[in-house]
Amino acid sequence: MRKLLLLLVLSLFLFSGCVYDRGIILFNTEPITKENALTDEINFKVGQRVYYLFIAPKRMENKYIRVQVFKMIDNAPWGGNEVVRTKDFRLMKDQRYYHMDYFTFHQTGKYVMQVFSIDDLQHPLAVDFFFVK
Repeated sequence: MRKLLLLLVLSLFLFSGCVYDRGIILFNTEPITKENALTDEINFKVGQRVYYLFIAPKRMENKYIRVQVFKMIDNAPWGGNEVVRTKDFRLMKDQRYYHMDYFTFHQTGKYVMQVFSIDDLQHPLAVDFFFVK
């Protein structure tokens, strides 16, 4: 069943007619290894580490990416979201297809993560969400 679901998700990415190529972001509660790389968790506890794996849609030619996380809230101005974390990462030569790291949040809520190429901060390479409860 999992193989069928994985095949379905990969085929959606391959055969979709999107204007922008999108990568994927996978979240996990444990450090990401090749055994648990395809396990995607979206529910985390307060203070728990949120490990993530960003897989680029194609080889990234630039040396930097920007990872931005914002929180979806009801009482915020400008559309109900608040940027809580933005960090630029330098990619090594062997990391031009992926990036792994972790972060920790101490407030509950729904969070959205975006990964941008430093060359184009208008169109994210990947977008995904997770919950901290």
